[in-house]
Order: sequence, then structure tokens, then C-alpha cells
Amino acid sequence: MVGAAASGATVVAPEAATSTNVTAAPQDPPLPPLAVEEASGPSVDDKPPVPPEEDVGDGDSAPDPSQRFVWLIPALIAGAAVIVVALFGFGVLDGETEPEAAAAPTVAATATTAPSTTTTTQAPTTTAAPTSTTTTTTIPDPADIPPVGNPISMSSLTLKAGGIGPVVFGDEALDAIGRLVASIGRPEETGIADETLGLCPGDDGRFVRWAGLTAIVSGALEDGAFVGYRYEEEAVPIMHLDLATPSGLRLGDPVSLLNETYAAYQIDYVSDSGANFFQLSDADGLLLWGPVSSIEDSGRVEGINSPDPCGSLGR
Repeated sequence: MVGAAASGATVVAPEAATSTNVTAAPQDPPLPPLAVEEASGPSVDDKPPVPPEEDVGDGDSAPDPSQRFVWLIPALIAGAAVIVVALFGFGVLDGETEPEAAAAPTVAATATTAPSTTTTTQAPTTTAAPTSTTTTTTIPDPADIPPVGNPISMSSLTLKAGGIGPVVFGDEALDAIGRLVASIGRPEETGIADETLGLCPGDDGRFVRWAGLTAIVSGALEDGAFVGYRYEEEAVPIMHLDLATPSGLRLGDPVSLLNETYAAYQIDYVSDSGANFFQLSDADGLLLWGPVSSIEDSGRVEGINSPDPCGSLGR
């Protein structure tokens, strides 16, 4: 009986378990026998146990991962739209803003107007200064040179190494020329002096001329100085001047008289470009010089000149 009861218990146990599965929460012991019976079933397509396994899970089971972020899609689309609108608002994606950025070269182009403001082309107008220095206002007309002081006698206007009589080199030009005007009369010509009259190359000078006498000024007459003279024969003399050296040598005297008068001095004769010159010197240097028609005794003295302001003849 005990064995029958035991076997009967085993028969009743499955039924009790089945009823227990309906009323109670799915627990664990009854499932293994069902799985064994299903595995021994003849049909592979018979899947009734699967739905109960899906129902086994409680309400806290994890959802499908593919459905987890579905709600984020509308939010992402809305956020992207906001970003695009913001970029357009700031002009980052606006295609029309590029020409505005390209407008920067136009600003540089306006800088090219600077040459128009630097009107350096007016600078040549400042070169008017040299023209003002060469105007006739710096070379007075001979009639405009006023006489200065009392006339000096012709015999006192001796041709010396340092001047003409009492008018000596270094005197102010207006005073020296004015005294000669008072003694000789109104000059015939005034003009620009340069190295051809004994000035150094590039020096500014003036000359005032009476017949064969030329007074040389360094600088302008208004602020220059008397620095030399030349007294030479003219082809057609307009004014007769009887000027002589302190020893009495005059234009036209023979070379023999020149040699006799200055026998105590050194006399040299120099030929330059077919012309002949005498040079009268002492221990201190050149005193007088001038052209002669010939170095022979029969030659004639054609000029008596002071030493060149820039040096002696032949320097």
C-alpha cells in the first residue's frame, strides 16, 4: 500500500503542480518536467511553452534596446533646426556674407588714394628759389650802383697786388665798387663772375666793368667782397683809362721796359694755348701777371692783372 500510495502520489503530483501554476506566481519546480515532456514530444513546431516563459518576467523587465532612444529622435531634429537657424542668424551659413567679407579689399583700394593726398608734385615749385638767385635783382643795372665817397685821382688808382689804390681786396663790394664809380664814373656792364675771371669752380661772383678795367666780386654785390681785378686792352676802347702800376708800368709798354722796371723781381714768361703771359713775383709769391704780345723785348704789355682769387696763374 505504501508503494501504491507512493506511486499514486507521483501521479497526483503533476496535477497538483499544474493547478498550482495557475493560481500562484510562476515559480520554479514545475517547469523542468514540462520542458522534458515537450522535448519528448513528436512535433518540433509545437511551441506552447514559449508564451508561458515570456509571461514569467515581472513588470520591471528591461524594454527592447532598439526602442529605448526612439523618443530622442524628435528632440534631435528640433535641436538641429535651432542650430541651423542660429547659424543663419549670425551669418555663418549665409552665402551673402562672403561678398561683405570680400569688401575688405575695397577698403585697401581706398588706401590707394594716399598718393593723391601726398601732393609731392608741388615740390618742384620749391625750385623757384634758384631762379630767384639768378634774377636781375642780384645783378644791379650799372646805372643803379651808387657812388660812394669822394673821387680818387687817377694817379692814386695804382694797380697793386692787393687792390687798386686805396680800394683793397676784402672790402665790402658795395663800398669798393661805389668808390670806383665815384672815381671813374658809371660802369658799362655788370654780370656773373666765374672761374674764367679767377674764381674757384662753383663759386658765386659778380663783375663790374669800365672800358678795360674789370672789378671782381666774390658773392653778390649786396653782401660780397672785392677780391680782384683785370685791366686789359680793348679792341675798340670806349673809355680811356690811364691806369699804371706803382712803378709806372702801363698797357702798351714794351716787354723790354717791363724787364727793366722790375729787374729786382722775378719775371717769368709762360705760354698757354698759343698765348704768352708774364708773371711778376717776389719772395712771397705772385704779384701781377698779364698777357704780352711776345716774350721778346719788342713785345708789348697787353694786360696787368691781380693774382687770381682762386690762385696764381698756372696753378
